[in-house]
Amino acid sequence: MKNTCVLCGSAGEEFCGYIVCDACRSALGLFTDATIKKHMRLFESGEDHSYEEEVRNRLDLMEKDYIRKRIKLLHIKERIENLG
Repeated sequence: MKNTCVLCGSAGEEFCGYIVCDACRSALGLFTDATIKKHMRLFESGEDHSYEEEVRNRLDLMEKDYIRKRIKLLHIKERIENLG
């Protein structure tokens, strides 16, 4: 199936660069606009950078962590194939 949810395999639609079904999208606990605005106000009152910059930094850290873990697992997979 072309539009298969990356989380559960059901039919889904594109969302933030991924195919996600309605059930999984609901289960993600996404923030409402009101919640995001509240976080922006709270964050900017006590930090030296914006909430948007904080989100970007967190995404960057998460991506680097994902890459490290993926490299480690790919290395293990390669070693298993070469040892077998």
